[in-house]
Amino acid sequence: MPLAAEHADRALATAHRLAFPRYPGTEGDERAIRLVEGELRAAGLEVAVEEFTYDVRPAFRALRAVLATCAVLFAASTWLAASAPGISLVLIGLGFAAGATLLAWAPWAERIYRGEGPTRTANVVGRRPAAGPPRLTLVLLAHHDSKSQNLTFPVRIGLTLLALAGGLTHAVALAAAAGAALGPSWLVTASGLTAAAALAVLSTLKSGNKSPGGVDNAGSVGIVLELARVLPPRIPDDVELVFLSPGAEEDHMVGAMRWLDAHLAELRGRPLWALNFDGAGSPGRLVLLNRYGAGRQLAPRLAALTRRVAAELDVPVRSVMMPPAMGIDSIPFAHRGVECLSLSSGSLGRATMAIHSAADVAEHLDRGTVARALDLAVGVAEALCRAPSPPAPLPGGEGSKMTGMEPPLPLGEGVGGEGDEAKPRR
Repeated sequence: MPLAAEHADRALATAHRLAFPRYPGTEGDERAIRLVEGELRAAGLEVAVEEFTYDVRPAFRALRAVLATCAVLFAASTWLAASAPGISLVLIGLGFAAGATLLAWAPWAERIYRGEGPTRTANVVGRRPAAGPPRLTLVLLAHHDSKSQNLTFPVRIGLTLLALAGGLTHAVALAAAAGAALGPSWLVTASGLTAAAALAVLSTLKSGNKSPGGVDNAGSVGIVLELARVLPPRIPDDVELVFLSPGAEEDHMVGAMRWLDAHLAELRGRPLWALNFDGAGSPGRLVLLNRYGAGRQLAPRLAALTRRVAAELDVPVRSVMMPPAMGIDSIPFAHRGVECLSLSSGSLGRATMAIHSAADVAEHLDRGTVARALDLAVGVAEALCRAPSPPAPLPGGEGSKMTGMEPPLPLGEGVGGEGDEAKPRR
């Protein structure tokens, strides 16, 4: 049964209160943490604010170096195409090998973020404990931080796709020209220079604190905070509910990594499911983000369940593969064998085009879309609680792959990670 309209209104009101610049480690970030903490306490939950520090500068330096190197390799390949096509092809291969590290978030890359550093932020956690040993745990999360960039989100994704398309076209055209002994064509030159230019621009990417983050991600935080009020009385008391607002998602999902490394051990031995909200509330159809990188699935069984619930509720949804090099809090969960489906919304309209810019305001959020996201989340939570008793725990761990469509399995057993323990602040 759909929720009352007042729940969507309250979620939107919270989003408007949260829509101010809040890059990790800034005063705005601290203000957002206090706001989320207060709302979770008002919902009657057990609340913890878990501080952590990190240093994202090495990752940004490595990112810029790889992008600049790839740009030089493609430019050199284009320059040498006429005189040395064999060397040109080798340079292309080196460029793709270097660029492959950016196309998907690999588990090994998380080691870059595990040290302490100058940026201090926190994960905010509200918990409705189970009455006795929990039958399952459901985590609902939405990151509270925001960021601006000199290259907005759609521009960054567009340049990434342009670099990929240009690079692939350049390689194929050069191989065809060399094989036919015809010498390089205009297509070799145009595609190579296009890829080089796109990569060079991407290497200038910088983050700042100018975005109020209305769509990314105040709307989603408002949804999760409203679910913190709605779900506890609707969910059986043998189910543990965790409402998590990670920090530093905009700095490569560091907050989600730290929370998982600190808490997965205590969640072992029972089913563990996670539903992440990112960009939910942008006008348009609800979007299930279940694939990333080279087509890896984040939550195949949870996505199938969500589609069935959406059909029952007559809520239109579509599945979308995340573009290359895009990060989202579901990814650290997947690296540890935990299914975490991300729920977003919208299409390439004004609201999406404004993400990661000063124009990402809460006025872009749509009341009807927020209401549908709330209804779907409640439906999915209730459906998970109705699932039959699962079989023996499924072994997991960093880098484990979840690809089947079997009935729900316990995903917490045997999974965990290294890293710094989260520090309770209050």
